[in-house]
This record gives sequence, structure tokens and C-alpha cells, in this order.
Amino acid sequence: MLSELVQLALGNLSRARTRFLMTAGGVLVGTTAVIMLVALTFGLQRSAEASIGSSASLTQIDVYPSWGGQPDQDVPQLTVDAVRAFWRIPGVQVVVPFASLQSGGELIAGDYHGWGEVLGIDPALLPYMGVQMQQGQASLGAGEVIVGAQVGQNFYDPEASSEEWQPVEVDLATTPVQLSVYRYTETAYSTKEIDLKVTGTLAPGGSYDYSILMNLQDVMALNEWASGEETDPETFTFSRVTVQATSRDTVSDVSDAIRAMGYGTGGIGDYINELNSFFQTMRLLLGGVGLVALVVAAFGVFNTMSMAVLERTKEIGLMKAIGATDRDVLTVFVVESALVGLSGGIAGALLSAGLQNLVNSLFQTPADGQVSGVTAFLPFDTSQLGGNLIIIPTELTLLSIALATLIGTVAGFIPARRAFRMLPVGALKEE
Repeated sequence: MLSELVQLALGNLSRARTRFLMTAGGVLVGTTAVIMLVALTFGLQRSAEASIGSSASLTQIDVYPSWGGQPDQDVPQLTVDAVRAFWRIPGVQVVVPFASLQSGGELIAGDYHGWGEVLGIDPALLPYMGVQMQQGQASLGAGEVIVGAQVGQNFYDPEASSEEWQPVEVDLATTPVQLSVYRYTETAYSTKEIDLKVTGTLAPGGSYDYSILMNLQDVMALNEWASGEETDPETFTFSRVTVQATSRDTVSDVSDAIRAMGYGTGGIGDYINELNSFFQTMRLLLGGVGLVALVVAAFGVFNTMSMAVLERTKEIGLMKAIGATDRDVLTVFVVESALVGLSGGIAGALLSAGLQNLVNSLFQTPADGQVSGVTAFLPFDTSQLGGNLIIIPTELTLLSIALATLIGTVAGFIPARRAFRMLPVGALKEE
């Protein structure tokens, strides 16, 4: 029975093709506006994330003691028990604790001096940090280090005058390098120089560009030498803990859970929360603008279906006279309005896909890096877009089609109610 009513609705629409196409065209414009405006925010968000760094850094949360509490409250420290508690938070992929070189250290490579933040890490956690190697291998044996991408550019000539001073780049993979550690006491000052073996260099764009990763045991031994005291396992605290979330979607929940434990959070992963919040707000605003066009199209559907009811009054009376129920009449008109919305929604999705390819092709960066055409006149760098200014997720397409169908159905429901309330005798008398 339902299939027969759908066929009847299709036949009614085919009899008024021009009106059907014009009404569906309004829904097409509204659907296209919703998809394109929301898809623009996805492209801009991906571009913003690409300018931040690697995908691993987007889910990275730096944890530190929060010093913003009450003066009489104890500040939670990054103890071994705290690290274990972080592991138990839902959405956490890995927890990486670090121990900093407390006495400070200076790098010496030939005639040049440099600096980098020395961080001790358990070598077993290296594969879970999500960092990529630019060259070499990720190995942290005794005396071995992994340097950040910018450490080699952080050297200078100590003999140069202030007028001649300039940064010097050193290839740490081929140049012997030493780490000079200081120890201060009340009566003496001494240094300890350690030969370092650079096993690899991290890829740029992460949180460790100016860091030197060293075996945790080596850093603890140097801290003991510099302080003159042995490390107490009961009171030992890490200087820094990095928590890696399972995905961008879980970063916010993990950060909230860590803050609820009394710790502070930061880093790129925490910043991404604010970025996501900004684009979600933009998505709602631009989606609302596009929705206005769909609402306008709904008035067109309402007007079309109202005219259809007036023009087919005798037809409605005849349907009821031969046995059609009020529900059957209502179904026919509701299906017609739903088909108008569905047709406009599908057409809008197809048009959006075509516009996506057209716009993205205009923003495609050539292989030679030379900008031309539209991109040459834009006031911002389009290289981070990667030819993807417009990104249309499948969920957005399906949601927009469903929304267009729903709006068409709702807009046609009131005229449909008027149709099924008609009395057969009165409808057949209409001229």
C-alpha cells in the first residue's frame, strides 16, 4: 500500500515538473550553503593544525605542578604515584615522565658553545612518544643522546665580539660534542665534561626542537653529582610529564581529569582544545547562516504544497470517495514534500562536491612552489592548505541531505493536514 502511495506521489510531481524543479532548486541552494560554509571551517581547521606541527603533538599534554592554589595547600608533585594515576585516566595512550638536568649544562662542539634542555627519559618509552626521526635512530644507551631539530642551530663562538656575534650551525651527527655540567658548593665550583654520542635527530615541528633526550639513569647520576646527594626514591619527583591522548577528541577530557587532580596542563595538545572550541563556534555560526537559506526554501515548499492542495481539491474528494482514508491522503502529500526536500538535498550535495573540486583546484600549490592564478592575489600563505580549503566529511553530506528532507517534510505537513480534513462531498463540489 505504501509503495502505491509513493508511486502516486511521484506521478503527481511529474505532472508539475517546472514547479517541482523550482521548489527543489530552493532546497538545493540552502543545502549547498550549509555544506560549503561548514566545510570551509574543516579546511581552515586542518590548515591551522598543519601549521602547528606533527600529528603526535596535537594530542600531547604537558603536565606540571599547579601553583595557583591556596597558599596553605600542598601543591601535588609529579611523583611516581602521580604518573601511575595518569596511566589510569580514560583516553590516555601513554605517559612519559622526564627528569631535567638540574645543574644546567653547556654543549661544546669544537670551538663553539651551545645549549639545549637536557631531559632524562626511560629508553623503553621512546617508541610510544609519537615523535619522528629526521635522521639516525632512536637509541638511548649509556652516553647516547637524541637531539632536537633546532639544537644544532643554537651554537655561537665564545671568542667573537658583540659586534661579530652570530648564531652558528653545527652538524651534531658528525661533530664530536661534549656536555659540560656544573657543581656549585659553598667553597668550590667545579665542572664535569661528558662525551656525548648523538644517535639521531628529531624531526622539526614538535615540542622537543630545543631538547636533548638522554637516558634517565644518566641524568639522575649527573644530578646526584651536581647536588652531592643521592636520590631518595621515596621523595623523587619528575620535573615534567607528557601525557599522550589517544586522539584529538579525548584531549579535552584527559586535560580536565588531570586538572581535577590538582595539576596544571599546557602544551600544544592543550592549545588544540581552544582551537577546536573556536572552530566549533565558527561551524555553528556559519552553519546557522546556511540554515537560513534552507528555512527560506521551506517557505517555498509550503507554498508549492498549498497550491497543490487547492488545485487538486476534486482529486482529493475522488480519492476519499473511492475508499482512500484520511491517512492515505496525508501520506501522499507528505511524501511529495519529502521528495522535494530529498531531491534538493541530493542535488545540493552533488553541487557542493563539484564546487569543492573547483575551489580546491584553485588553491592547489604547484610542485615548483610558484604561486599563480587566484593564490597570487591572496593576502595569506596558501601552502598550508595543501589544496584542501574545502573539506566535506561524509557525515556532513548525509546530515545535510537528512536536514533538507526533514525541512521539506515539515513544510508540507500543514498543507497535507488541510487536504486530509476535506470532506469528500465538499471537495467534489469545488470548481
